[in-house]
Amino acid sequence: MLVSRYSRRRAVAVLTVPKRIAARSGSLSPTVISSLLSLTLIAVAPGVKLGLSNAVALILVCSGDTKGAWMVNITRILLSALLFGSAISLVFAMAGGIASLLLVSVISRSKNISEIGISMASGTVHNIFQCVAATVFVGTGVIYYLPALLLLGALCGAFCGVLAHVTLKKIKTKATF
Repeated sequence: MLVSRYSRRRAVAVLTVPKRIAARSGSLSPTVISSLLSLTLIAVAPGVKLGLSNAVALILVCSGDTKGAWMVNITRILLSALLFGSAISLVFAMAGGIASLLLVSVISRSKNISEIGISMASGTVHNIFQCVAATVFVGTGVIYYLPALLLLGALCGAFCGVLAHVTLKKIKTKATF
């Protein structure tokens, strides 16, 4: 059977849509895993999560797909808030997510900063902007929680940065885990 050029292009476009949906919904899996693992972190500081899904966005940005990282991050935040959160958690997540991804997009252009350093900076900026959003709803008393959030943001960011670094290294060498 002969297939015209138009129908071949259309077939390719139709095949790529499920891949895009899978990539966006796949970023929600680390969010679920992270929320399960964060139960141990709650004992240290309430509301702290590991942020594994941020490693997905970091991998995309470091691979050169900044637009994809934005789409994955926004979709993940919206889905996570709809499935597990509330309107206020959506505001907190958007404030932290947009600020940290903007920072990652800018500083990832520098060749002097590793994925680990980028992720640590991203984790601290994420927590700063979530704290700023919290002051709007709760008041300025939240600021006293900021030093602990900065430390934990850097530690969790380091973990996600190592994860992203190892993943990028494996992707570049096409090795299996």
